[in-house]
Amino acid sequence: MKISGFSLRTCVVTICAIAAGGALASSHREAPSIAGSPKLDATDFYMFRSYDPSRTAYTTLIADYQPGQLPGGGPNYYSMDPNGLYEIHIDNNADGKEDLTFQFRFTNTLRDIALPVGDK
Repeated sequence: MKISGFSLRTCVVTICAIAAGGALASSHREAPSIAGSPKLDATDFYMFRSYDPSRTAYTTLIADYQPGQLPGGGPNYYSMDPNGLYEIHIDNNADGKEDLTFQFRFTNTLRDIALPVGDK
């Protein structure tokens, strides 16, 4: 059986495309406009309806910020920017304008931790 060069190239390209798969992660800290404000860098956004039968009218929104933080970095995780305004804009009718906006500001409070040592 003779395979033409075109068929072989098509087969190789198809296999490579399938093996590459889709992108499964968002971009983090490479955009020039956010590079100077990494604490405001929105990385991932999730929105889904509740799967609990008693909460079918509920929608959950999850926004992730500050990319590159490892789970093992705790308890000293990165703090949110107290001067930043974090927003989630919702467009309910696909007109390209937000119909609902959630705004968040954060306060970072450092507390003195005192542990009893001996009799003190």
